[in-house]
Amino acid sequence: MIWLVISILCNTLLLLILKGFERYKVNMFPGIVVNYVVAGFLGLAVSNSFPLVAQIPSSDWWWAPLIMGSLFISIFVLIGRTTVESGVSVATVANKMSVVVPVVAAVFLYQEQLQVLKIAGIILALGAVYLTTLPAGQQATKGRGHLLLPALVFIGSGIIDAFVNHVQKVLVPGNLIPLFISCSFLTAFVIGSTILGIKVMKKEFSISMRDVIGGVILGIPNYFSIYAITKALDAQLMDSSALYPVNNMGIVMLSAVGAFLLFKEKLSALNWTGILLAMLAIGLIAVS
Repeated sequence: MIWLVISILCNTLLLLILKGFERYKVNMFPGIVVNYVVAGFLGLAVSNSFPLVAQIPSSDWWWAPLIMGSLFISIFVLIGRTTVESGVSVATVANKMSVVVPVVAAVFLYQEQLQVLKIAGIILALGAVYLTTLPAGQQATKGRGHLLLPALVFIGSGIIDAFVNHVQKVLVPGNLIPLFISCSFLTAFVIGSTILGIKVMKKEFSISMRDVIGGVILGIPNYFSIYAITKALDAQLMDSSALYPVNNMGIVMLSAVGAFLLFKEKLSALNWTGILLAMLAIGLIAVS
């Protein structure tokens, strides 16, 4: 149970820290880039995978960390922007409701059955994302532009989940999954630092010690959010089909509470309805 709690706390911390970047004037992109080198090397150290890195070029899945790293950094930037522009609760629901994407992908790729409860959960998930992203108060007249970032987070996070599921089922041996994740983190760092370096040379960006410190603070819970859920799965506390929904529901609720307490985020009745629908949708997908 302790690893499940740690996973919920670390995932919530990720979103709250990203929101905190705005308050403490940490530049989002440099902070995210630093975060990935911290998470990558921390992962290699914790899993003792440093000696195995040399085997990757000769493996059949050498290309997989390149794709995953590209997805990691692009979607994390979108999540960061969503937390700043739309709030932590919106980013959390859009991110965690993306579980419906790998569910749908599994139907087409692995011929899994799409049951009535699962279909209901998918429909509720889409409604939950929409209701949660509706602006509250004076922002309600700003049109539909507020939907774009959460929609991209929803789709992008779902693609990541679907790809990770495919990697685990088909590509990478189970004992090398920690190595794959760490290398994906480091690939995200290489991609991000290349883009950042070009921007710095063009004087479009400057990097401060504040950005580096913010990235280090972000990178630690980023790695342990994944490490903890893998440990929770190993503990066999419950089936994975139940564990992931419980994990996601905990993150959705704790993030909403944390955002209210720390950043005074105001949610409308429709927003709260969306959060409740999100938890119901996760529950339906879990039991189907």
